[in-house]
Amino acid sequence: MKQSVTGVILCVVTIVAFLYFVNSSSREATMLFVNGTVYTLDRNNTVGQALAIHGSRIVAVGTSDDLKNRFISDTVIDLQGQTVMPGLIDGHAHMYGLGQLLQSVILVGVKTPEEVVQRVKERVDQTPLGQWIYGRGWDQNLWPSKEFPVAAMLDAVSPNHPVVLIRVDGHAIWVNSKAMKIARVTKETKDPAGGRILRSSDGEPAGVFIDDARDLVENSVPPPSAEEIELCILRAAAECTKVGITEVHDMGIDSVRIAIYKKLVDEGRLPIRIYAAIGAPSTTWDEWSTQKPLIGYGNGMFTLRAMKMYVDGALGSRGAALVESYSDDPGNRGLTMNETTLEPNIRKAIEHGYQPCVHAIGDRGNHIVLNAYEKILMSVPKGNYRPRIEHAQVLLLEDIPRFSQLGVLPSMQPIHATSDMYWAEARLGPKRIKGAYAWHSLLQNGSIIVGGTDFPNDGMNPLWNFYSAITRSDRTGYPQDGWYREEKMSRDEAARCFTQWAAYGAFEEGQKGTLEPGKLADLTILSKDIMTIPSADILSTDVVTTIVGGKVVYQKAGAAPAQ
Repeated sequence: MKQSVTGVILCVVTIVAFLYFVNSSSREATMLFVNGTVYTLDRNNTVGQALAIHGSRIVAVGTSDDLKNRFISDTVIDLQGQTVMPGLIDGHAHMYGLGQLLQSVILVGVKTPEEVVQRVKERVDQTPLGQWIYGRGWDQNLWPSKEFPVAAMLDAVSPNHPVVLIRVDGHAIWVNSKAMKIARVTKETKDPAGGRILRSSDGEPAGVFIDDARDLVENSVPPPSAEEIELCILRAAAECTKVGITEVHDMGIDSVRIAIYKKLVDEGRLPIRIYAAIGAPSTTWDEWSTQKPLIGYGNGMFTLRAMKMYVDGALGSRGAALVESYSDDPGNRGLTMNETTLEPNIRKAIEHGYQPCVHAIGDRGNHIVLNAYEKILMSVPKGNYRPRIEHAQVLLLEDIPRFSQLGVLPSMQPIHATSDMYWAEARLGPKRIKGAYAWHSLLQNGSIIVGGTDFPNDGMNPLWNFYSAITRSDRTGYPQDGWYREEKMSRDEAARCFTQWAAYGAFEEGQKGTLEPGKLADLTILSKDIMTIPSADILSTDVVTTIVGGKVVYQKAGAAPAQ
């Protein structure tokens, strides 16, 4: 008996001695950051001065003196007061779309249709006869007339080049007559289910195709090659690193993009992590939905475990499905899509281990999806499914508590509120606007919000979204007190949207989203402390360094050198 007790005592002493040794003696660190402000966003909101990395993992956060005493490293970086945040995660974006934008005619923020036409003309002058002209980012709400454009405007500068220009929200295209001729779209062409062809007074297609009507033209566009898609993804990934993004939830990919991501990971050429959702309904979804999800491929660089669907369109193009008519377009309640396939695909996703992510913007669209989720969740075994609604922009007030009650995650993009605020109330009226972009209401009712940028639709800078979330003002500071300011987020909430909560939205909170020992060393280092500085200064904050898995994937010129 005495020998047994003695053995236990010796064992305890040995463990205590080992722990003392580990925590008190110097250890090797691959990188050591000191003299900064480190926001861990852990449950205690711990703020440190220094952080140590070994390999791909964080091993310690603490004071500069403590970590310098405990760790030996050949790479010591003096942060000189800079701020370290958990790597920023973009919870809803489109990688190929961004890469495509970067090589097409960029129309984001253009204030008149005439300027759009001029930019198209410049591209036509540089393009061999007959080749397609692509552009993206136009928004008629920024123009003096606020009216949708017509094909004749493009015909004047491009009679022989087919032109396809994607609206800023990705839910409408503006094309010229040459493109419609190639696509064989005529007066007799009927509106497809879930889509609308805008027409002139004589019934002829006017040149704008909304939501599923886009396919009438885009199905005639030569598809990009795998090499072109790969180049677009790499361009997009490089841009992501510059704005501090360490992971993107890429929404609506297909088998070609899946193969490209795996190839880039295998070759060590993908600088950021991808959490992907397969577009549905599609042949790719039919193929993958019967297979197990692909989780953590290539040391956590690529995960494929979600399914993305649409149930309606966008507010800016009046395709979002509303319970009542648009206030500025009586008789139009928007468009619904995939209603017959919505429940079967959600059920298939849940039963096969995939996370359902459904695009819904209007109050009717969101109500449809919440009802589908409620019905299905009541009929399957209780589990950790984490279904999402992408955008969740306009909600019936009675639907706001249902998100937390059902365990449905709202995946929202703060910049949408400050982009749409100039015209959203005209679309919705003074009553419905109370349920629009309702971040604080959702949070107060027990939800968390997965934050995203929705790039390339509204820019790609997560710091702009952080600013929008806490101010509800545009980048000029208008309105001064914020648009419907009662729905603002706190800085802590806004930060978690793009870190901890976005990680949770991908079942990855155990690996990333906070800066804690044992988690992946995904970091975003900023020139200013966005948690304390005046809100306007957030817009001039630079990303100094982006680190993914302990590797520097971006460093701003002139950043503090390693010592």
